[in-house]
Amino acid sequence: MFRVLIAAAALLTTEGLLVQGPAQSLVAQLGGSITLPCSVETPFPVEELKVEWKKTGEEAYMHLFQNGEVRPEAQYPSYRDRAHFFPEQIFKGNFSILLENITVKDTGIYRCVVYFDQDVGEIPVTIQHVERVVVTGEDEIVFGRVGEEVVLNCMIDSHIPPQHFDEVSWKKVDKKSDIVLVLLFQNGTIFPESSHEHYRDRAEFFREEIPKGNFSLRLKNVQTADKGEYMCEVHAEYSVSSATVEIGRLDTGKKPMYINYLQVVCPNICLSIAFVLWGVIEAVLHDLWNASQRNEAVLVSVGVILLSSMPASLQALSNIFLTRFFDIHFSLRFVTSM
Repeated sequence: MFRVLIAAAALLTTEGLLVQGPAQSLVAQLGGSITLPCSVETPFPVEELKVEWKKTGEEAYMHLFQNGEVRPEAQYPSYRDRAHFFPEQIFKGNFSILLENITVKDTGIYRCVVYFDQDVGEIPVTIQHVERVVVTGEDEIVFGRVGEEVVLNCMIDSHIPPQHFDEVSWKKVDKKSDIVLVLLFQNGTIFPESSHEHYRDRAEFFREEIPKGNFSLRLKNVQTADKGEYMCEVHAEYSVSSATVEIGRLDTGKKPMYINYLQVVCPNICLSIAFVLWGVIEAVLHDLWNASQRNEAVLVSVGVILLSSMPASLQALSNIFLTRFFDIHFSLRFVTSM
């Protein structure tokens, strides 16, 4: 690749040094790497050679070769561990730089300046723009309710206008052997008819948000079978990027059948037991107490009925008060009878 670049090189002569570089501006891929070409046809003794790489508008070095060695300590921090010479190529006259982990800020004009003896030569190398297709989705699992709708987020940051994307698709991918197409956007057009029949007429983009790079998916009338992992996949200029979102638990909004059953049946059972206890207690107390004491028995029976229909927490509290009542009541009767 280096030889191809040299063949199409632009030449710049300054005070006798002929430095070669690329014939045109370069285009980099976001997060990728790119080689910035710089070389001379006739190698120089490296001990007398100095090569500077700087970005226009910056005083600090992108990289420096001096006194026969690479000088990483001279690099500006933002280029440290990202910009590298090819050490084994320097003695051959190749002073190109490999720039890694490309960011949008790396666009601009760089200068390779070569010093040897009293001569100086330089060549500009331009990174015209950084191609980027960055897809971000939902960080957390999405939850919903059956019969309602959920939104699966997908935001695309790119140097390419959204209407010029080759393809943006939503797919259900939790079963790798059975990937299901949910919705398709292709060459500026939405194709709802391409959706799998399970999602047809339920999946849609937010049309007015597409020019902003928002390809979030609205899924209507959610069903329990919709649970699983979904992928937002973008095809643009021979690159593919994606993000995944998961639909987690879906609340049906209905109580289990056994809870409804208990809510209906239990009150009736408790009431029947209460009436039975009323009769039993009244019969027993009738034999033990006289007519003047029957009112007390009735009060006790009413208390038992109430306790039978109370929740367990209230029954425990009531037992305490009833126990206290009987202790005081019968203590007084015993003292009076004395």
